[in-house]
Amino acid sequence: MPTRYYYLLSLLFVFAIPALVAGIFIRSQILIPNLIAFILIILILGSIWDVWATQHGTRDKVWLWHFNMGDTLGYKFLGLPIEEYLFYVCASLYSIFLWEVIKYALDTRSITFFLLVPLMGIWSLLFIGIPYAIRVKGDRIQ
Repeated sequence: MPTRYYYLLSLLFVFAIPALVAGIFIRSQILIPNLIAFILIILILGSIWDVWATQHGTRDKVWLWHFNMGDTLGYKFLGLPIEEYLFYVCASLYSIFLWEVIKYALDTRSITFFLLVPLMGIWSLLFIGIPYAIRVKGDRIQ
């Protein structure tokens, strides 16, 4: 089974869909310039770290990780798959929107928002666990 879309689909189902659902409910709470600034800061700092961490080979004492290019679209920028940059955007949106949903739930005591927070978490955990459970096991470094 081709896995070239694995990372992209993981981002979509684990982070982007729950963030978009939360965003619908809390869009009036979000200051767009602040959100963009936060995402850019995380994107820049995370990318610098990732580029440094992945440039070391397995023979290097500080080698930390690599990306299985078989699970990505295959396009790279500065040695990182483009999905990694999308990860910083999606994870940032997910984090901020989850935070805002929690704040709004506590402020309004709305049952809808008290249910939305665990549902976001359950959704994300399911879409982390299910693909992992059905994936072919073994070292597939490519």
